[in-house]
Amino acid sequence: MVILKYLWDSVINFIFPQQCCICKSYLCMDGAVCANCLAKLDFISNPKCECCGLPFEFKWKNAKQKLLCPNCIKKPYKFDKAISSVKYNEFSKKIILPLKHGDKTQYAKFIANIMTMSGRDIATDSDFIIPVPIHLTRMLKRKYNQASLIANHLSKVYKKPVLYSTLIRSKSTPSQGHLSERERKQNVSGVFSVKHSERIKGKNILLIDDVFTTGATVNECAKILKKAGANKVFVLTFARAIK
Repeated sequence: MVILKYLWDSVINFIFPQQCCICKSYLCMDGAVCANCLAKLDFISNPKCECCGLPFEFKWKNAKQKLLCPNCIKKPYKFDKAISSVKYNEFSKKIILPLKHGDKTQYAKFIANIMTMSGRDIATDSDFIIPVPIHLTRMLKRKYNQASLIANHLSKVYKKPVLYSTLIRSKSTPSQGHLSERERKQNVSGVFSVKHSERIKGKNILLIDDVFTTGATVNECAKILKKAGANKVFVLTFARAIK
């Protein structure tokens, strides 16, 4: 069966060759981005905020010293640590938006592969993976939740089970896209709930989403998960918006 699937995929790729989602060049193997465009992605590395993952522009020689950004010092998030793989810019946007709004569900595997390297440490310390949920009305319109698709691929690599129905988005809200930071917080306040809280009591959770913008959504999720009994909540996203 594996051989037949490989042959079938090879035939389909020959008839309908895949294209790089950034430069549109044809790909010689399964994926979303060609080697040239992969090099253009702005990967996030140290130094960065130990809590929210915001990269710092300065260099820091003492790699062992933990640093916090001004925002996390002033008003810490509810989650314990957030990590993002790349900066959200014109290149990463061309991978995320087609997945999120253009039915390019095959990009979820590529995104998950990139995130796998970034989140290995926090995944090791996690018991379960939970994707940030979308409301039923949006699910019916979009037909899928991109965070769930990414979480499914990460689960296979990390060997951690995914809880798809534990964290629920119980209220439908407008898109966060054009809202200010304050409006984003208000928009997601009280919209999440937890079912079967006994599953996560005392457990560490790896929360998955595609983009960390202001952190309002994942912060609200973390608050609700901890209120339901979760021990720690780590956040792993593909991209991080830089103000």
